[in-house]
Amino acid sequence: MARTATALMWVAAAVLWALAGGALLTGSSGVGVVMVFAAALIAGLCAYYRRRQPLAYRIESDALVVVERSGERRIDGPVGNARDGGLGLRVLGSGGLYGYLGRFRLADRKGPARAFVSDLRRVAVVDVGTVAVAISPQDKAAFLQEARDA
Repeated sequence: MARTATALMWVAAAVLWALAGGALLTGSSGVGVVMVFAAALIAGLCAYYRRRQPLAYRIESDALVVVERSGERRIDGPVGNARDGGLGLRVLGSGGLYGYLGRFRLADRKGPARAFVSDLRRVAVVDVGTVAVAISPQDKAAFLQEARDA
């Protein structure tokens, strides 16, 4: 689903860009400028969330590290209470553009979580300090076992 949403956003930016060019060429400069702005906004959001796309996760002794395209994001605190999970309502963030990133309610209705999820079929939740963090490791069972052993 995230891949489809991402592809549709890039297509929307390209279509708006093309329509803006047509509007500007036919003398509808007001409409053309609005379309250029909208296309640039969508492309900018796509570029931003591409850099934030989660690629891997690592447990350290005092933190959870989310490996993103643009680097690593460290969430400080002891990692514990590893469990299967799911995402519910999006509160703030991306709901499918290069993943599910930001603040979400958990599907089990046990509070909010920070989400760094690329695949909804592999969602795991761990507590990092006092914060619930939703992730989607490639091998969910192995990651959950590692988190329980940490």
